[in-house]
Amino acid sequence: MLITLVRHGQTAHNAAGRFQGWADIPLNDLGRAQAAALAGRLAAHPVRPTHLLSSDLGRALQTAAPLAGALGLPVQARTELREIHIGAWEGLTFAEIEAQDAGRFRQWPQVAAPQGESVADLTRRVGAALAGLELQPTDHAVVVTHGVVITALLCEWLGWDFGEAWAARRGLHHNTALSSLRWAGGAVQCEPLACAAHLESLAMGAG
Repeated sequence: MLITLVRHGQTAHNAAGRFQGWADIPLNDLGRAQAAALAGRLAAHPVRPTHLLSSDLGRALQTAAPLAGALGLPVQARTELREIHIGAWEGLTFAEIEAQDAGRFRQWPQVAAPQGESVADLTRRVGAALAGLELQPTDHAVVVTHGVVITALLCEWLGWDFGEAWAARRGLHHNTALSSLRWAGGAVQCEPLACAAHLESLAMGAG
């Protein structure tokens, strides 16, 4: 069984260093180009995807749309796959949040943002949704979601300590980067991890 976790394409909030959480910010021009490049990569994957799931937020659905076209799969939109809820910090920059509440910001996301949720809350929410998929051994599910969601799932499935992984930015996913996890014989293997090789053509074109 194979699950490929994909972070959504770039938004204006990403480019500006603003938290977006549950705010429904669309992809920008670069984000749409990233999504198209991602679709080309996964359409050529040696294990053809059989399921396509997405967070129900627009930036994830817009990333999943070219995938759906390339793979011939319907997008299964799930509210449970949304990014971590950041409550009162929605739309603020990292510097603005640190200036307002440096102590809590240093502990986030293990400690929830005001009116938000913690990473433990997030892990339970997302884990329950994916556990209900009942995938078969030959299935390959592609899940288009968000940065904190992916880090939380990698920690849960690979046995990483979340605090250590978060501090070291282990497994940090840039926009449309992907990680593939394979279950076989009771073990989990991750290869590739946080890979964005499909974006190299965009960088070359920009040059």
